[in-house]
Amino acid sequence: MADNINVVVETGRLTKAAELKYPREGFAVVNFTIAVNESKKKGDEWIQYPNYFDVTFTGNYAAAIVNSLSKGREVTVSGELHQDRWEKDGQKYSKVIIRANNVAPGRPPKGESDSSAPAYAQSEPPESEPDFQQQYDDEGNPIPF
Repeated sequence: MADNINVVVETGRLTKAAELKYPREGFAVVNFTIAVNESKKKGDEWIQYPNYFDVTFTGNYAAAIVNSLSKGREVTVSGELHQDRWEKDGQKYSKVIIRANNVAPGRPPKGESDSSAPAYAQSEPPESEPDFQQQYDDEGNPIPF
């Protein structure tokens, strides 16, 4: 049995557009904050309370999807929690962030079109299907993949 498990999955909306940085050549870092609502019952009605989570996502895919991460867009993030600690002027501080392994942009804000979706999501299907040669095993039977 594992002693430590550190897994988090959140779906929320971006509080502002994601920021892309290159702290060193060829290494992309995207930072953003998501708001995830929590429902609490107060009297006879349910009230939504927002929770805000800072997210860091690195790599080539991060740089590729940054334009899809606009303010208000729904996003699903999976990764692990990480606590940053530092000291300033004798005062100790800490902050917990989500280090994302996967980021999946979702629906745009209500009333907006999906114009910032990745190009592949907006492209037209090809005119015709590509030609694939049928693959056969050693006995001449077609391979089904």
